Amino acid sequence: MELVDYEAATASPRRVQPVKQTKQPKKVVRQVSSTSVLEPIVTHESVPMDGQVYLEPVHDYGCDSIPMGSCGCGDGGCDGMCGVSIGGCDGIGCSSGQCCNGDPMCGEYRDCDSLRPCITLCWPQDGWFSAEYLMWWQDGVDLPPLASTGRLSDRDPLANGTVLYGNDEVLTDNFDGMRFDFGFWFDNCHTWGIGAGAFGLDRQTDSFAGGAQNGTLVRPIITVLDDPDSDLDELTEAVALVHDPTRGHTGTLNIAVDSELSGWDIYLRHFRIANQGCTHTGPCSCPTRWCSRSEHRLGFRSVELDEGIGIASSILIDQGTNTPLTFALNESFRTRNQFNGIDFGWYHTRSIDYWNFDIGLRLAVGNTRQTVDIAGSTVVNGTAPAVSGGLLALNSNIGTYERDEFSVLPELNMKIGYQLTDQLRATFGYTFLYMSNVVRPGDQIERIIDQAQVPNSNADTPTGVFPRFAFDNTDYWAQGLSFGLDYRW
Repeated sequence: MELVDYEAATASPRRVQPVKQTKQPKKVVRQVSSTSVLEPIVTHESVPMDGQVYLEPVHDYGCDSIPMGSCGCGDGGCDGMCGVSIGGCDGIGCSSGQCCNGDPMCGEYRDCDSLRPCITLCWPQDGWFSAEYLMWWQDGVDLPPLASTGRLSDRDPLANGTVLYGNDEVLTDNFDGMRFDFGFWFDNCHTWGIGAGAFGLDRQTDSFAGGAQNGTLVRPIITVLDDPDSDLDELTEAVALVHDPTRGHTGTLNIAVDSELSGWDIYLRHFRIANQGCTHTGPCSCPTRWCSRSEHRLGFRSVELDEGIGIASSILIDQGTNTPLTFALNESFRTRNQFNGIDFGWYHTRSIDYWNFDIGLRLAVGNTRQTVDIAGSTVVNGTAPAVSGGLLALNSNIGTYERDEFSVLPELNMKIGYQLTDQLRATFGYTFLYMSNVVRPGDQIERIIDQAQVPNSNADTPTGVFPRFAFDNTDYWAQGLSFGLDYRW
């Protein structure tokens, strides 16, 4: 009887010279290092007979455990053992491997110290924390024409005006922000966990400042007067003068638009399925271990979109020998969309060597609380109190309006990660977020006005029908890149 001694794997098989049997050999017990052998020693039903040539098998220890640069599949893992937890995906080490139910951990960090002393208060044994810098873009804010050099029609006076601000989208440049996510696992196999996250984009602004530098500066409107001013003839297009020295008006106009997006969520994670196998990667097409892990998530999500448009103008009217008149107008159109709903998610990760590839799909279903706040006031001749109404914000539409609307909020997340250490990973990702039902400030501005409502120096501001208020819904999207670090303990 001859024992076959299995040596470390080599690039080519080793021939064993036949040995004549002279006496019964002694049984030999070999110590197996837990840091170099990943699979149990294979025993064969038969051993070489006298005079036979036996080709010794090559063990699959993986690319990073076979000497002299040889390559193997590494079915048992390429990174050695850690207690009873076999090293899983290449490069991740003993932090991952097989769980108690046989599923691969696939990149989930698992501390080899299964027990920790706890006297009073314990930090969760297994958990995660990630921080990301966001560089996102959003669906811009649509504005009506708010400032021009003349009437937006082809008739005199002040005909063929050029739009100076508005009549397009603003706030289309990238937004900076941050996103955080943290939580812990309830069990060593990372089957159930609880987490929470939050994100926020910095409030971004866009502005316009006009006056004497523009030559002639007006605010384009649409009048509905039955008996229009003689200068307006029968036109419905009209203007409110801000700066026009030829007509005795000097003044300034300032417009500011802002937008801010933020949100938070809390969720349960539940592991569903895991797989593992081999693939060929790299320039030498070396067999490399891969593994994948999928999970479901269920939680609560809240997202808020807060935006506004502010308009301020100061006008001095020269009345010749009479005392000049001054008007200071302040108008505000603000919207807020507060979404709250149940969030369903599916996440899948795939690890190859030191790399991780993640994809996540989320769908939140719930209610959006829509709020529109319109305010306007005018101070005449610098005296208080201010008169209610401005130009586009008048008594007929000033107020706070609220309603609830059913909404859906889907989100796509894709991320690439590189394992820096067992516990720390660098990530680069892309996110697309969509809100189905929102109100935005530019859509709540109506340019049709009753001129009789506009405050003047002679009488109180009357009420009228125009401008009217009506909720104007639209959708919204935001997308962008993320750069972050993911730490697991």
